[in-house]
Amino acid sequence: MGALFQRLAETGLINNGDLFHKLGDKGGQRGSELREFKRFQDRFLDDFRPGGRFLIAAYEQKKKDRLDPAVIERAVRVLAENDDYEAQHGH
Repeated sequence: MGALFQRLAETGLINNGDLFHKLGDKGGQRGSELREFKRFQDRFLDDFRPGGRFLIAAYEQKKKDRLDPAVIERAVRVLAENDDYEAQHGH
C-alpha cells in the first residue's frame, strides 16, 4: 500500500479505478467528490486539496461491500474542519 501512496505523491494519480476512484453517487450529496482508496480490508476516504495536497479524512476496516454513511459524514466533517483551520491560520 505504501508504494501506491508513493506513486500518488510522485505522479498525482493512481491509474487503477478498482483501487482508487471518486465516490460519486455512493457518496451522496455531501460526499460525491470524495475519493475512495480500497486495498484488501482497508478503506480510506480522501480528497485533493488546494496546493496539490492530498488528505486522508477517514478510515474503516472493510467488513462489507457497502460503505457506511457515517464514515462518509466523518470524512466530510474532517475535511471541513481542516479547511476552517487553514482559513483561520493562513495555511
